[in-house]
Amino acid sequence: MTKPYSVAFKQKMIERLTGKSALSATQLARETGVRQQNLSRWLEEARSLPLMAAKPMRAAHDWTVQRKARVVAEASNLTGEELTAYLEREGVKLADYERWRIALEEGGQASAATAKRIRNLERELARKEKALAEAAALLVLKKKVEDLYGEDEVDDTDGNNEK
Repeated sequence: MTKPYSVAFKQKMIERLTGKSALSATQLARETGVRQQNLSRWLEEARSLPLMAAKPMRAAHDWTVQRKARVVAEASNLTGEELTAYLEREGVKLADYERWRIALEEGGQASAATAKRIRNLERELARKEKALAEAAALLVLKKKVEDLYGEDEVDDTDGNNEK
């Protein structure tokens, strides 16, 4: 039975096959364990798409805050086809533009909420690590007691005391 791969995984493999330090499908297959035939087929399918043939866009996470703000400001008065054409010229995906616009409108409130969530998760993680350490210590103590007294003498819970 074939293993289904996610679209994101396939895209990552295609990037590794086409990037600056591109690997051959055979090399990548050896490295990842994915069959070479699958990698070659994914690459052919990607090349048949119109977006793959176009020049690669600069990744949105490489952009400076000033450049993102400039794009949002310039695009704020555009709508429909004009906005789409502008974003294409700038090499920005609509989803990235929307995310930047919303973040700018929120004025950092989302980052404060994220920081609060991270603090809560870290606190919860510390509590769980402490509980795990306690459980491990109890298991070690239980094993020592069993080794010291023997399992038969410790486990006298059957209710049949013979004296």
